[in-house]
Amino acid sequence: MAHYAVGSLIRDARERQKYSQEELCYGICTTSTLSRIENGVQAPGKKILEGLMQRLGIADPIYNSYLSREEMERYEIEEQLTRCLARKEYARAAKYVDILEERLKESSKREYGIKLEEQYLYFARALICKNQGESAERIQELLLAAIHMTIPEFDGIHIRARLLTFHEISILNNIGCAYHAMGKVWDALRLLFELMEYIEGNAAGDGELSVKYLMILQNLSSWMGQERQYKEALELCQKGIDYCVEYGKMHIFPMLLCNKACALAELGQYEMSKEIFYQSIAIFQAMSQHERAEQIREYAENHYGIMK
Repeated sequence: MAHYAVGSLIRDARERQKYSQEELCYGICTTSTLSRIENGVQAPGKKILEGLMQRLGIADPIYNSYLSREEMERYEIEEQLTRCLARKEYARAAKYVDILEERLKESSKREYGIKLEEQYLYFARALICKNQGESAERIQELLLAAIHMTIPEFDGIHIRARLLTFHEISILNNIGCAYHAMGKVWDALRLLFELMEYIEGNAAGDGELSVKYLMILQNLSSWMGQERQYKEALELCQKGIDYCVEYGKMHIFPMLLCNKACALAELGQYEMSKEIFYQSIAIFQAMSQHERAEQIREYAENHYGIMK
């Protein structure tokens, strides 16, 4: 009988972090499945392995070692879909959604790994619908359907101390954004503050999790500024800026600087605000995002009378 060593890695990490099997595998697989994986008698499959490793805070390239040919084909389609979404090629993304949906229908095994792939499809559809200008209510409907596949008791606001995968965090962040678009500002803030606290307690410096953390801080700082909570917005911006510097995560950095400059201007600190606006613009220009740099310059001039 084959023995799969990855199970020992999962069990050791789970026990080291003092999680029960039920806490780790909730919504991903049954405890009996996890037990077989940890004992090395069952291969986990890509989606199950990926979800377990993410909840344990482990970013590891071993996922592909446990793919069947069918899973590999779906994985390659999902990778193409993810690239299209990242590049904002939504028409192509919609085609990959249709292809992946058909492949999932053809699958003979209705197991938790398949459910995680279906969850990603709901999420992808929500992003495509958002780009197509569909209502925030429709987008929210898709996002809630996605999160309820692995966290069926989610009430729309409270995480309730569950361990989360990267996809679950992305879905929850977008649920918060949909709340904000629907005018449910305090629901949006409550959810994202819970997400922020969750990530801060779960190795926020790690890879993909750190990107999601910075996106949440960007959203929160922007929304708090819109609610005229400028000191709180400033604190959130500075937390994100310090994090970017410490961990070398610069993608969100110039936008956090822009949010900080806005908060400073609202607090009457115009000279410091002007300096921070210049920094944000310079970094966007260095990243060849000249249109974004010009938008910030115009915003600073039109709203605060600086950058003339």
